[in-house]
Amino acid sequence: MHPQSRERRFCRAARRLGLRLEKSRARDPNDSTCGGYMLIYVERNAIAYGAAGHTGRGYTVTLDGVEAYLKRREKREKKRGATADTGRPSGRPA
Repeated sequence: MHPQSRERRFCRAARRLGLRLEKSRARDPNDSTCGGYMLIYVERNAIAYGAAGHTGRGYTVTLDGVEAYLKRREKREKKRGATADTGRPSGRPA
């Protein structure tokens, strides 16, 4: 699959989870962040995944890393949804 197609697909998946996928704007190939990605919590505007530890430099994740992270999050969200299901239709008070 073409990298741009994957990027768009992951961007949509991230949006469903309340995240935003950002790509590094660095164009210098010697820059460690060049071509990297980072996931941001939309509500908090905080880094969810992609920061390089104590250095604070972001955009350290590849598209493969983004895919793996989103799969884990989706799996966890599905699990939470299944355990939180009370059998009542949503939107109706108990």
